[in-house]
Amino acid sequence: MTRIVYANLGYLRGIDGSIRQHVGRVWRHVYTPLAAQTESIAQLTAKVQELSPDLCCLVEIDRGSITNRFFDQLPTIGGDLFPVSGAHGKYGTERTLSPLHISYGKSNAFLAKRPLVATDRYLKDGKKKLVYDIRMEAGSLDLRVLVVHLSLVESERALQIRELATWVAEQQASTIVVGDFNVFKGDAELRPLLASGHLYHANRGMEPTFRFGPWRAALDTCLISEDLREQASITIVDQPYSDHQMLVMDIAQ
Repeated sequence: MTRIVYANLGYLRGIDGSIRQHVGRVWRHVYTPLAAQTESIAQLTAKVQELSPDLCCLVEIDRGSITNRFFDQLPTIGGDLFPVSGAHGKYGTERTLSPLHISYGKSNAFLAKRPLVATDRYLKDGKKKLVYDIRMEAGSLDLRVLVVHLSLVESERALQIRELATWVAEQQASTIVVGDFNVFKGDAELRPLLASGHLYHANRGMEPTFRFGPWRAALDTCLISEDLREQASITIVDQPYSDHQMLVMDIAQ
């Protein structure tokens, strides 16, 4: 079995999405103490070590910013389980950000047990542009994994989803597209990706993955190619340090 974990970490601020924590810890969006980050990382690492995935895909990780005491969270995640890792800023390469810029250090990342091929690709539209295009061995499969974090703006998100659909069509490979799609209007926004019939929505109808007080939404999405339908299963795992939940994808051999 090959196991892939995806998680939006909410920058490991220790805010679980409840109104109590959003209000009581709102200042952590401006300044997150090292102790809060360390506690969140310990919780994440314990869960990751328990799940022991082959690939861990992370969005909203802080590599060191003005809002978190310039603490690089990546090296302390996962212990010695993942000898392969990568992390990059998610806002594109058009300009170099000052260390004092609010977006400096805000990144996406991956951790892996074995060598793989990972390409940084950048969408044309929106501010959050980074997509990891990963090729890895999954038993006898050559598996392609695209990891995304799409725009909060509906018009930009629509353009990003259409561009993603062209990227998926580049190869008729066994494919997983996973990430925070921010599809506030639901499955209808995913039609460009689903129209060809190559992908299906693996966590459709499952519990919401995002919480803000009493409001719930299925913002984190896993699309899997049809050839994996009989082999793939997905579960949702709570993250007490984030307002998003974790997706765990298992590919049977």
